[in-house]
Amino acid sequence: MYEALYSPLPDCAAYAARIGVSWPITPDLATLDEILFRNQCAIPFENLEAYAEKRVPSLEMSALFDKVVTNRRGGYCFELNALLCAFLQGAGYDAWSVSCRILRGKDFIPPMLHRGILVRLDGQTYYCDVGYGGPQPGGAVPLGGQRTILGETFLIERRGDAWWGLDRITSQGVREKVFEFWEFPLPASYFVPYNFYCASSPESVFTQKRMLNRRTPQGSLALTGDVLTEHRDGQVFTQQVKSREALQEIAASRFDLPLPLEALTPSE
Repeated sequence: MYEALYSPLPDCAAYAARIGVSWPITPDLATLDEILFRNQCAIPFENLEAYAEKRVPSLEMSALFDKVVTNRRGGYCFELNALLCAFLQGAGYDAWSVSCRILRGKDFIPPMLHRGILVRLDGQTYYCDVGYGGPQPGGAVPLGGQRTILGETFLIERRGDAWWGLDRITSQGVREKVFEFWEFPLPASYFVPYNFYCASSPESVFTQKRMLNRRTPQGSLALTGDVLTEHRDGQVFTQQVKSREALQEIAASRFDLPLPLEALTPSE
């Protein structure tokens, strides 16, 4: 059972084609930034398997590959960052999975319910993420430093003996906490119980409402419940989704998820 969590990515070239990068690649920082940006644009964050289909997503590598690459679905952090980490390793990067907690919008210490990626490159360690449903860096951010990527500034600093914190400077110039994470590598089996909780607990946000997110060249798209929000060239547009037919059309045209209705909304 657990052995299948550690399989290599079945086909790195197919994954590269899925996100729109050439293969093979040169494992440098510029290419890493391109991989992250294109991944965020091509593969949507989505919780539909947990929310609508009432299933716990499999974290076995072959199942993840079939879902996201072959069947062109999206996923959430335990799926998307697992796949990307395997792809980066297959591409020649020194990459590993880390456990994070999401601090953004919280005034308490939450549990470790996010999976991130660290990459060691030319003596510097970088945080990478394609599986967060909120503002995430569009490129790699150095531990102990900061980068402005696509007009947004992110910085990572040491917090105590065991933690690193990733912060974001908002468009209003306010510094907000996004993540805290451990630097040491964790095995794939570590994330199995957290994935189970997030996909099955009635207290989990992933079982309570529909969430689709996708980066675009001009900004981002988010479908939360029945509200579509688009950030485009510094402006914000919102739209209420008023019918099931409109929901299917938006999922297909805006998030590249041409799915049947039962995969988009829970059965009554």
